[in-house]
Amino acid sequence: MKISLALIISSSTVLIGLFFGKPLIFPISFLLASVIELSTRNWVNSMRLGSMRNLSITIKSLLALIGFYALVGQAVCIVIIIWWFMFS
Repeated sequence: MKISLALIISSSTVLIGLFFGKPLIFPISFLLASVIELSTRNWVNSMRLGSMRNLSITIKSLLALIGFYALVGQAVCIVIIIWWFMFS
């Protein structure tokens, strides 16, 4: 399993937030989404659906939405870090 950029950015945001005593609700949620996205990426990208097509498509769509949340979380984490350094 290779490390994704979303995992690196969100974990560094959590570490910076812990160091400076900042609120960590959003960075931790982005970190969890990054871990879920990283661990399910290959299955979501595969074309195999299995015997229960509708359930498989629904779960893949949900996991793709979590991956999108992790992707958006990268930009939000960078904005959070800039916000912490500029206004604290």
